[in-house]
Formats: sequence, C-alpha cells, structure tokens
Amino acid sequence: MACGYIGLSCNALQDWRTFAADLGMQVSSDSTETRLLLRVDERAFRVSVEPGEDAVRYVGWEVASEQGLDRLAVRLSAAGIECTESPDLAIERGVDRLIRTADPGGNVLEFFVGARIAREPFVSPTGAVFVTSHRGRGDLGFGHVVVTFDDYEAARHFYIDLLGFDVSDICLLEQPWLFTRVNPRHHSLAFGHVPGQSAYHHFMLEVTDEDTVGRALDRFMDAGAPLTAGLGRHTNDLMLSFYVRSPSGIEVEYGCQGRLIDDNAWSTATYESDRIWGHRRLGG
Repeated sequence: MACGYIGLSCNALQDWRTFAADLGMQVSSDSTETRLLLRVDERAFRVSVEPGEDAVRYVGWEVASEQGLDRLAVRLSAAGIECTESPDLAIERGVDRLIRTADPGGNVLEFFVGARIAREPFVSPTGAVFVTSHRGRGDLGFGHVVVTFDDYEAARHFYIDLLGFDVSDICLLEQPWLFTRVNPRHHSLAFGHVPGQSAYHHFMLEVTDEDTVGRALDRFMDAGAPLTAGLGRHTNDLMLSFYVRSPSGIEVEYGCQGRLIDDNAWSTATYESDRIWGHRRLGG
C-alpha cells in the first residue's frame, strides 16, 4: 500500500499554481479551469485542487492488486464500516477501481488500484526530483500525511487493527503520536489526539537533496510565503525539512533524506522529542 494522492479545495486556484511551482511540482496538461492536477513523478497527478472552501477533501491510498482491494472491502464491511465502489469516480481519478469510505474522524479515504501513468514525462519547473519510489523497494507513495483525532483509540483501531498499518515508532509530544508505515517509507501516516479536533495537519513531499530543499526555502522566503516551521531535522525519520502553509490551509512539509525501514531489522522506539534541531515554529 502507499499514500497515492491527496485532493484539496481552495478559493484561489491561481495561488495554488504559484505555490506548486515554488515546490517544483508540474501542472498537468489535463488540468482544467475547475481542477488543478499537480505532478511530482510519472503519475498523472499526486495532488488535485478544486474550487471551494479551504479543505482536504480526500486522501487516496493505493492497493497493490484487485484481490487486495476486494479483501479490503470485505474487511471494512465485516467491521460495519460503510464503503462503496464508484466506477464513475475511478474514471475521474484516473484509476482502474476505487472504493470510498471514511475513517473515525470523518476523513474521506479512497482505496484504489491501477493508477494511470501519464504519456508526458514529468518535468519539474525548478529541476526538483521527488522521492516516490526506491529501486528494489517499490512504490513509496507521494509522501505522508499527518492527522489529528478527537477519538484517538478509534483511530488506532481503524488504522492499526483493521487496516493493518505497522507502527514505526511513537513520539511523546503533548500527547503520544503514532507514526505508521505501509511500505518501506518510515511513515505514510502519523496521527495523535487533539481534543475536539479531527483534521489533517500536513502532508509531506520528499526530494532527493538538501540543495533542492534550501532553494525552495529561499523562494518561499523571498515571496513572503507563510512559513510555519523553519529548517530542521526530525528524530525518528531523520527528515531534513521545513514547513509552509498551502493556499488550502493545510501545511506542506518539504524535505529530503527520509529514512527507509527494513522490517527484518527494525525495532519500535519511543522518542521524547520530534526534532534533533530546528523546526522552530514561525508565524505562518
């Protein structure tokens, strides 16, 4: 499985075009006036932005096979969780099949198989190379997402017990945060408890080197973009990154040097801090 795509809404698509260019994302030629499709690799899109109030509308999780998708649908239904297959939505997303459901926080999830590979090669406007796969380790997805839940135990049951996400480690912040993986990427989903709130905090895009990260940081600083955390390195996944608020309100972590996990040699740990240095919160 992998975190395949994310769907956002925003009142100003043109702001997203500028923001995406500074991240090094390519605007797909399939974009329209009402749907902005953004690429970071050979996939037709990894981020979709449509007009509307600032929000995360859905997150797409890629399943390896049709048989795996069928088993997942059976498992969700057996647990009393409503899920529906939508051929029309699959066409819109550019995938072969898709089932839709929601997690305990009401966040819409789309599990899919058969993503479309674009005819045109990916060309970053800034020369950025994004890390979405690893030779010999398969697809890693576009990055990761981080979400808060009012009902932490329900979220843990859903993602760990029902969906089978593996716990990579735990960070002790104001509340314990679980970092979970579905492939060799250190985490594709992290979540924690925030009373009265179930919302996405950020999604992460990873590039190949620190110079790409530094140049992007310069561009955002020169543009007066709403930076939310300065450059720093995390303790658990070792990501060197900064955070900036997107035009949809959700933050974007932009980094490099993220850790990959070998299941045969990994032991879960608990960290007392989420950063080795930096990542100081800013006013964005």
